[in-house]
Amino acid sequence: MNQQIELNGKSGSAMIPSPVSLMHTVKIADPNSSAATYGKKTILMRQVIGEELRRRRNEQSRTLRDVSRDAQVSLGYLSELERGQKEASSELLAAVCSALDTPLSSLLAGVSSEVAKREAMIADRASFSIV
Repeated sequence: MNQQIELNGKSGSAMIPSPVSLMHTVKIADPNSSAATYGKKTILMRQVIGEELRRRRNEQSRTLRDVSRDAQVSLGYLSELERGQKEASSELLAAVCSALDTPLSSLLAGVSSEVAKREAMIADRASFSIV
């Protein structure tokens, strides 16, 4: 497609490319899968953190709305955090922990414990699959 254009007071024709549609595919880990292996699959920290946040909120019989209000975080964003779809900043985690009246160190200790369990499961599975 040729179009007349003017550059620095001189007119001429130039090729203007048509819009290009760019697409890319991103593979997302199955959030319901607790089995992960090193190398090809990994334990996703955002999922483990989200599960731990949800577990603690449910232990207190609190709703997402209650915690989102107290943490001053949108309801939708908190929901995405709990489902492991968003990475939480340290500031956001601190706000949610404060709303849950739980120390950040306690949350992270729970996450660490869960990651250790999953790593042990992975190691056990790997030892059984050696032929």
